[in-house]
Amino acid sequence: MALESVRRTLADLPAAERQRAVRAVVGEHAPLTLARERTLPVHPVLQPLVPALTRGHTVQCTGTAAMSCALALMVAPTQGGSWAGVVGVPELGVAAATELGVAVSRTVFVSALTEADAPNALSALVDGVDVVVLSRAITSALSPSLARRLQTRVQSRGGVLVVVGAAGALSIDLQLVSSVHEWEGLGDGHGHLQRRRVSLQLDGRRHGRTTRHDVWLPGPTGALEPVVREGAVVPLRRTG
Repeated sequence: MALESVRRTLADLPAAERQRAVRAVVGEHAPLTLARERTLPVHPVLQPLVPALTRGHTVQCTGTAAMSCALALMVAPTQGGSWAGVVGVPELGVAAATELGVAVSRTVFVSALTEADAPNALSALVDGVDVVVLSRAITSALSPSLARRLQTRVQSRGGVLVVVGAAGALSIDLQLVSSVHEWEGLGDGHGHLQRRRVSLQLDGRRHGRTTRHDVWLPGPTGALEPVVREGAVVPLRRTG
């Protein structure tokens, strides 16, 4: 089944058919994780903050740029050949995700799930993709028992769960808190917004530390870009 067909129909299918549709697109690509492959790549701009995504972990993105942060975490895995799924974000701009660098041809979008459909549909996604992004609307509807089963499945399959907003009954390994510092591009009341400076703060119970990192999310081209400090001095090495 073509990916575009899945995007159009997946949300309207009964649970059993929904599960078959997901598997038809990504089932054959289900992650087979070896011990040496316990991480997924992260965009180079984010690596000072998050060197890699640990398989089996759940990452929470909160703050004013939470959805953009979640998409940024999808860029490197999807560009590297992994599949991703986004659930419960019908307002997501696919064009903006593409500009950011997400390989949408390797991404399954599910606009909404009913309470009855959620267990089978989420299980199918976790079985078939490496990164699953869940909106607050989805996590708030998960019962504690379903949340535990979902995370157990993520851990056994070697995937990564990314939660946008409140985590509900899910247990969090890492939290990325975003705050927008400024938009640039307007001059004298006219022009176009070109880039947004976002400060990211990492809180991780397994890291025992808090780290901050500023990025352009998005940059002028729509992609994720580093913030270069003005007046930064580049050391020169004496050669003679």
